[in-house]
Amino acid sequence: MAAINEQKVRESAAEATSWKDFAARLGYTYHTARSYARKYDLTIPDGRIGLQSGTPSQEKRNHDIWHRRFVLNHTLQSIANDYGISRQRVLAIFKREQKKLAREV
Repeated sequence: MAAINEQKVRESAAEATSWKDFAARLGYTYHTARSYARKYDLTIPDGRIGLQSGTPSQEKRNHDIWHRRFVLNHTLQSIANDYGISRQRVLAIFKREQKKLAREV
């Protein structure tokens, strides 16, 4: 691994929107970019958009999906279209919420 200027690594990290973008800005592979990030203790965004796992807005969304499917009897496709996710993801969320609610009873 050729030496790289620490300032360039920090600037690239500040501008990067994902690990892939960070690696491209440095001109190295993903694994080499990860090594530099660890070396300089940098935080790089993971590149995903939308709700982050475990946030209150995600919990509200998940409960809303359960409510719309179980109580209002909306189709998986209509719910998926509203949230911009797949029918399969809606079904997985619905099933998980159903189990969670069953444990609470």
